Amino acid sequence: MATIVFLIVSNFSLLIVSLSGTILNMYLFYKFSTRRGVVSGFYKLCLVKTIPNAIVCACFLFWAVPLSSFRVKNSRVPRDFNVFIGQLAGAGAYIFGPLLHVCMAANRFSSLYFAIQIIKADRYPITAVFILIAFVIAVVFTVMGLPKDCGFLYLPETLEWLSEEADCAVFQYNLLLYSIFGCAVISNSMNLVTAGKLLLDKVGGMSVTDSKNRRKKYLINFSQSVLQDCLHVFDMINSTYTWQINPAAWFQFLCLSFSFVSIHTLDGCVMFYFHSEIHPRWLWRKAMRKKSLIRVVAMSKVSTVS
Repeated sequence: MATIVFLIVSNFSLLIVSLSGTILNMYLFYKFSTRRGVVSGFYKLCLVKTIPNAIVCACFLFWAVPLSSFRVKNSRVPRDFNVFIGQLAGAGAYIFGPLLHVCMAANRFSSLYFAIQIIKADRYPITAVFILIAFVIAVVFTVMGLPKDCGFLYLPETLEWLSEEADCAVFQYNLLLYSIFGCAVISNSMNLVTAGKLLLDKVGGMSVTDSKNRRKKYLINFSQSVLQDCLHVFDMINSTYTWQINPAAWFQFLCLSFSFVSIHTLDGCVMFYFHSEIHPRWLWRKAMRKKSLIRVVAMSKVSTVS
């Protein structure tokens, strides 16, 4: 049985994480969408990736947290609206992210192995088509749980997101589970092949400096893709298997709710970290001061040795 202290602490933690995730992903969306000049397909995918992250965090911030804060009984929550929010966050937006991860991995893979073909195909909106396909699949997952007893909903009394008990709800969850794992296998397989080429292959017709810069860029995008993939797999493991280890309320909360919102906030953190060009000015100034200090220390050491 959840205690008052547990409900307060847990709900406050959801508030902090969901608020941070909503603000961060909205900031990323603004920065990505207002960047000037020609942007790559990978950059466009990062832009779109902020949308499902923001949706999940906002569903916690404006739905789950208020319901739990006012201690609304499960039976008093409108089922249809609750299921719509649950399906939007826990099915549509949830599967949209891993599908975009597959697109990111395919983008890196194809640009390395089929560079000439990609240049010729740049006249076609290939990235937009893949995003549209992922969006349609996400919509299908969203509406799949809207029929009676088939959905995914929030229980404010225990701060948990759970599927309903009908066979259609079980089918939907299993389909979501295998889809997430399938996306992770596909994207990480392409990531590994991409990493192998980066480490072993020598690029002809390029200077040493250009080759190093090219390899560095690909490694950054590769690292970002792998980290984002692992976040979703980690949460699916929590909500499918880990929560069964301990029946305690705090453990159930960590596996079924806190993990759910945290991975979408962390996903935004990963994109923020790997895209230094969108960092706010105060962070740029701090980084420049740090580099200047390191340079001064290094020069002083050299002069001392001399």
